[in-house]
Amino acid sequence: MNDLMEFTLGYYEKRIIQEFVVDNIGITLERFGEKSFDKVFPVDLSNLNLLNQQELEVELVEVLKFIQPNSLKSYSKRPIWFKTNIVDQAVNDYVGIGLLNIDGPWLRYVICSLSHDRADQSGDTLMTIFDTDFQWAINFELSQDNSCLIVQKFEK
Repeated sequence: MNDLMEFTLGYYEKRIIQEFVVDNIGITLERFGEKSFDKVFPVDLSNLNLLNQQELEVELVEVLKFIQPNSLKSYSKRPIWFKTNIVDQAVNDYVGIGLLNIDGPWLRYVICSLSHDRADQSGDTLMTIFDTDFQWAINFELSQDNSCLIVQKFEK
């Protein structure tokens, strides 16, 4: 495959769906190997902000320190976000894919995206950040049934 093809979002979308989407009912990240971070945060679903952004940044300092140096700031090496809404544990609604602006307030973008575009029928909304070499992933899952945000980091 030529280098140009490797940097298209279509290439990454196809690879993520083929390798990480399980029976159209979610994403599995266990093939990355070690889950090196796993934390649950209560959220207020009636508030569009969900939770205090500053407190979240303090709690996620390990994840924030990990993603910054592991994400080259060149256009082709920025992490990729992949968003999925899961309704009734049965239907995936692929919301989108894009390059994460690591220079901007990316955590705020993730939380706002989870909050403002939620899954129907109190389903789960996932935004997973992958590095372009698929050596690590960070998953943000908004569980409306449990009123919580689950953050997990996987790495090879």
